[in-house]
Amino acid sequence: MAAEKQLLGIKVMRITKPSLMTSVPVMGEPWDMLGKLLEEESSKDVCSTRNLPFFSVGETLTLPQNFGTIFLGETFSSFVSFLNESQEILRDVVMKVDLLTPANRVSLFDKNIPHMDPEAYEDKLVNYEVKELGDHSLNCTAAYTVGANGLELVSRKIFKFCVSKPLDVKTRFAGDRGNVLLEVQIQNAMPHSMHLDVVNFDPAAGLSYINCNTMSSCDRPVFGDDGTLAPKAIRQYVYSISVPASVQASIPLGKPKTVGKMDIVWRTKLGERGRIQTGQLKTTIPPLLELVLTVLKCPGTVHMEQTFSVICLATNNSGHSMRLKMVLDRVAGGGVVWSGVSGKILNELASKQSTQITLMALSVLPGLQSLAPLCLVDMQDNQRRYNFSDIGQVFVEHVQAASVNRTHEQSALS
Repeated sequence: MAAEKQLLGIKVMRITKPSLMTSVPVMGEPWDMLGKLLEEESSKDVCSTRNLPFFSVGETLTLPQNFGTIFLGETFSSFVSFLNESQEILRDVVMKVDLLTPANRVSLFDKNIPHMDPEAYEDKLVNYEVKELGDHSLNCTAAYTVGANGLELVSRKIFKFCVSKPLDVKTRFAGDRGNVLLEVQIQNAMPHSMHLDVVNFDPAAGLSYINCNTMSSCDRPVFGDDGTLAPKAIRQYVYSISVPASVQASIPLGKPKTVGKMDIVWRTKLGERGRIQTGQLKTTIPPLLELVLTVLKCPGTVHMEQTFSVICLATNNSGHSMRLKMVLDRVAGGGVVWSGVSGKILNELASKQSTQITLMALSVLPGLQSLAPLCLVDMQDNQRRYNFSDIGQVFVEHVQAASVNRTHEQSALS
């Protein structure tokens, strides 16, 4: 009965890239008799490289002897052969190949054959992109009947393997309401090097982003053209995500917002391709303010005791119109103060509309100085005040120091 259970044999071989066969060359002194013998024996070794007798890496490829290591995102390929090893005709043959993951059972092959003649076989190449970590098992089953009495037999083989993590991906968010910075840290968790082919950020609907990982002067990656990542090596990628006001207004208070996901593609030493996509990345975005003040134009450097203009854009994000009064805050001891009349009434600002505001400022102290605070009062909403303290910064250059620098430059040219 034990022999009858093996009437239909199952052979399984994982399809994977071969590796270069290596050897350990033994060297001796060239003038020694033993050294000449060792050189002759080394040249006869099938693993040796022509014209490089003592080079450890040869030209011969070796096939894998086991299932090997499988990483998340790689494609698992296996060759399965069902062979009638008996001299009897097998009937009602049902062949199945299933892959058991920690959470699912995936059918890779399922076929029924009315009969199999002696030495007949059925071959199948199965493929599956591994999407889960942990222990997996490849279950190959063949059920059939044999003999005049219709004896039912089952052949089964199980191959177990573990799926490891190829990359360690960590994310961190920073930024304010309209602009979110996403920092992605990618670490190679494999025991060998990999080449990163693609590292892309896929934003959620309604969002846009700027790739901060390329040099603006030549549009090349900051890491250069070499995408090789050594074992345990880490690379950091930064993306600037823009959140429009319409999207901010639709986000419930305190609820995380989905901003997108990462798509990473790599290749290992002999071209094996792997790919993983992170889950949807979420972060909490502060609620949209009813009135937003944005600086459109402001000089970066000014001379001390010089008057300059600052152009701002006031945006009404509320559901009602506003009639604003501009109150200039002249802070004592500030490096930059406003110049002009405080209490000016602006034109009525409708809902979801913007208006430009031109301000005049005076620099009174040298160094890096912040613009003075500004307050906008809504006359139609019980004198509600909107205070803006962090508007922008300018560098105030001392007039005497600037003239001395110009004198030194002119002297050097002469």
